[in-house]
Amino acid sequence: MTRSATTRSTWDELAIHATGDGPGVLWLHGYTMRAQVWEPLWALLPGWRHLGLDLPWHGESRDLRAGEELGALADTVVQHLSAQGVNHVVALSFGTVLAAEMAIRHPGAVASWVLAAPALADMPHEPAVAQRYRDLATMYAARGPGPHLSELWMSTPPGIFAGVNARPAVRERMRALIGQHSWRELSGDGMRPLVARPQRASELALVAGRLDVIVGERDLLTHRACARSLEVEAGARVHRIPDGGHLPLIEEPVVAAELIAGLLASSLSR
Repeated sequence: MTRSATTRSTWDELAIHATGDGPGVLWLHGYTMRAQVWEPLWALLPGWRHLGLDLPWHGESRDLRAGEELGALADTVVQHLSAQGVNHVVALSFGTVLAAEMAIRHPGAVASWVLAAPALADMPHEPAVAQRYRDLATMYAARGPGPHLSELWMSTPPGIFAGVNARPAVRERMRALIGQHSWRELSGDGMRPLVARPQRASELALVAGRLDVIVGERDLLTHRACARSLEVEAGARVHRIPDGGHLPLIEEPVVAAELIAGLLASSLSR
């Protein structure tokens, strides 16, 4: 299969990497990643125009602005989605926090939302995960940015990268991508303004488009609980990837692409 060339543009100084032709799909990556993390999935999903957004502090995007909170960021992205005719959103882990806010504030914005390894702002973390975030901040303050942060972030336990680390080819690719992360968000308030307003699963009950959740059967307990809350309180359809960990779309791209292809096709027929 010949891979389409990728083009770069910006939405309010947020980098957008686009490839392919067809109906538009916006992809929102997880913490410390960048849009290029989606390339294996994009290659498996022809017939779509894929747009990967680098989140603030990530990839080639600007930092979060002073006073900018999650709602304002969600409004900005939705405004550009509408202008570009993009009608589908796929998000992973921390990216689902932004996707959820977009859906809450603009429930009719797109025809389908796919939230993988779902998270909601201000939801509890497992103790080992919360400690890892504290350890990153402490190491950054003591030593600044560098590969030591990437190694700490990707180490197991906790199980954030357990599924990635169990797959050598995936692990090496992710190490290279995360190794490019600047870690600037660890100075000052960083990402905290994006999780300041607690989100609740019930807030997504009014979403007009199709709402699907993908979760690895071996994901962290808190994210599996979040998936269950979205199923019960928002009517989301939950799909499980066998042997998937916290990052199932990255760990099992062939399985994930087949599943996502079906979900996107179903939303077109609504």
